[in-house]
Amino acid sequence: NVIVTGNVAGNDGLKMSKSRGNFTDPNELMDQYSADSLRFTLLASPLLSGEDFALKDREVGDVARKLSMIWNMYDFFTLYAEVDGWEYNGPLKDPSETLKNPLDQWVISRLHQLIEEIEKNMDGYDIPGAMKPILPFIDDASNWFVRRSRRRFWKSEDDTDKNNAYTTLHYVLVRLSQALAPFVPFLSEELYRNLTGEESVHLTDWPEVGHVNELVVQDMETVRDYVNQALSLRAAAKLKIRQPLASVTIPTKGEFVNFEDVLIDELNVKAVIVGGELALDLELTDELRSEGLMREIVRQVQSARKEAGLNVDDRIQLSLTSDDQALQNAYSTHVKVIKDETLAVNLSDNAE
Repeated sequence: NVIVTGNVAGNDGLKMSKSRGNFTDPNELMDQYSADSLRFTLLASPLLSGEDFALKDREVGDVARKLSMIWNMYDFFTLYAEVDGWEYNGPLKDPSETLKNPLDQWVISRLHQLIEEIEKNMDGYDIPGAMKPILPFIDDASNWFVRRSRRRFWKSEDDTDKNNAYTTLHYVLVRLSQALAPFVPFLSEELYRNLTGEESVHLTDWPEVGHVNELVVQDMETVRDYVNQALSLRAAAKLKIRQPLASVTIPTKGEFVNFEDVLIDELNVKAVIVGGELALDLELTDELRSEGLMREIVRQVQSARKEAGLNVDDRIQLSLTSDDQALQNAYSTHVKVIKDETLAVNLSDNAE
């Protein structure tokens, strides 16, 4: 097998030329975005298929932004693991057999699919093909698994589901560091050493492809498609996600993933109706409008907590001052939810 590369062109598609000023010094690109980001961009490009490629700074920056989601997941994991004193003990192994939550089963399956696809393409000397599924997986892990699992980590009780969430995210991050090591060696090394305390990810064996639950993967793909369609309907109706709706109608329900739980949470609806084409009930009652205001209050308080530099488990005193009757009604009606969501010890209504 022989790998033949194409030529790297400037950002205008022409031959790199100092007189034209059509390229940024690679050292500057690496200083700004990291060597891993530049390396990833080049390896994923048509260059490795023998075609020419116009190197643009913004594409390297886009890769850097997407790779940073790995550190966002790591920071999230370590933040709550330190709060709970959670540590992984024993040799790393596929936890699939012990996992009951479909979200855990799904992300582990997606990880194993990623490793399998990278291995298959690398064996065939198809480096761009091996790179192709990496960023979509990172997006899945960050914007679906971690985002949908947040409340599992927030729970004060130390139950089995919470422990499984920790175990799953830890396994995903360690295995991901090994799978990405040939492509982003510096990120992978730091991530692996931080998580395991071992000498180097580059001294480990290539990870074996573990169990893939195809049924859970298919169900999750279907329900995510429903979510995307319904969010498009919301956008068309100019209704923010914080505004609750009465119901969503879907064609079918899942067998291995609870579609109702996912759709109620993701779409902020009260009920899921099975039968017919996908549709949203867009009629707003006074109760639904009140709950929408409550969610806006929570959002504002959460932003204030962040600006104040509070820790995730810090408790607060909360008061509301407003002459808006609808806002006051929403505040008084949903006191418990507001307290729970914002970690408020006491609430006072200083209406004017």
